[in-house]
Amino acid sequence: MALEQELVRAHEALASGELKLEIHVRNKVIRPIIRELGWDDRATSHMVAEYRVDKRRAVDEALFDEFGNPAVFVEAKRQRYLQDKTRYEQARRQLFRYARDESARLLLLTDGETWDFFLRRAPGPPPERRFLRLMLTEPESFTETATELRRFLDRAAVLDGSAVRAAQARLRREKARAERWLQMQAAWQELLASADKTTRSRLVDKVERDSGRRPATREVNEFLRAQSHYVVPEDDPDSPPHRPYTYDKLFPDDVPRTDYTRDELEHLLPDEMSDVVEFWTEEWEVPAEHGVRPDESSWDTEFVLHAQGLHDVWMTAVNETREAAAEYDDERACLEAMRMVELRQLAKRLPVHPGGRSKQDTVEALVECLEWF
Repeated sequence: MALEQELVRAHEALASGELKLEIHVRNKVIRPIIRELGWDDRATSHMVAEYRVDKRRAVDEALFDEFGNPAVFVEAKRQRYLQDKTRYEQARRQLFRYARDESARLLLLTDGETWDFFLRRAPGPPPERRFLRLMLTEPESFTETATELRRFLDRAAVLDGSAVRAAQARLRREKARAERWLQMQAAWQELLASADKTTRSRLVDKVERDSGRRPATREVNEFLRAQSHYVVPEDDPDSPPHRPYTYDKLFPDDVPRTDYTRDELEHLLPDEMSDVVEFWTEEWEVPAEHGVRPDESSWDTEFVLHAQGLHDVWMTAVNETREAAAEYDDERACLEAMRMVELRQLAKRLPVHPGGRSKQDTVEALVECLEWF
């Protein structure tokens, strides 16, 4: 019952209003609960705070398997942070970016009150990979919350793989339930729109009993058709846009591609386009054009196409240089001698936008990148 008691203490701490900062939530809520699930926050073989995923970014908590590989990533926010839809979406995208090239299979996003669990690898975009939401603001469900935490976050369950298997099964059930709901909604719309005799008869009898007047058949049919449009409006502004390309095709393994067509880019959702632009800006250090607002989608498309073109030329030059160097006994020495000459010639052909890098800067960047090979 230690975990249940810790959940009660966490609930009281959250209700006190004293957890003003993210670190307060981590120290008073998240770590005590994780500790009760078998993770020793004093042992770096169990977990590490501020685990670096690259030179610039670090996830708040990383839980490790018996081989020292990240198994669970925990991204923490200050209390009530996730109640705002925009901030929630930004935090979720941040967590998935952290896990993009890591081995962690379970992801947890929490502000102490809301605990959202995701599978790192699953079909569909990140929102469709959430398999569990727990709310620590609901004390009447602490026993059920403790059961769910033990199933998906207990150290033994994570190490033996049962946590991931249970998460996969839960996600399949949730997706099947969502599909059934949509099917029922569509069937209900069809029933109302068709205005069959049974539906009309039951409605007419009910109205006549309650009001003493029997509505005309034409009025009943018009009413039922109107209800079908009300249930699922054809022009519902909140309905998802047409998606000619699936998320898995646009983001294989959650990583933006380097060969988008203009049509694919124009069908990206805003947050997806943001990820692509960030990928080129940060990972490949492609400069943004000065004097243009980054929220202009048309400019984003041109920016990505330009970045891809630059990348293609760069990769061609790298491959040609390597092929030429392979003919010599000392490949490294040949590369050292060739790279500046070859890349300077390349730079003369590069389409560098005004206000972006100079061609000399581009050459130097390409030389640095060539070190990777």
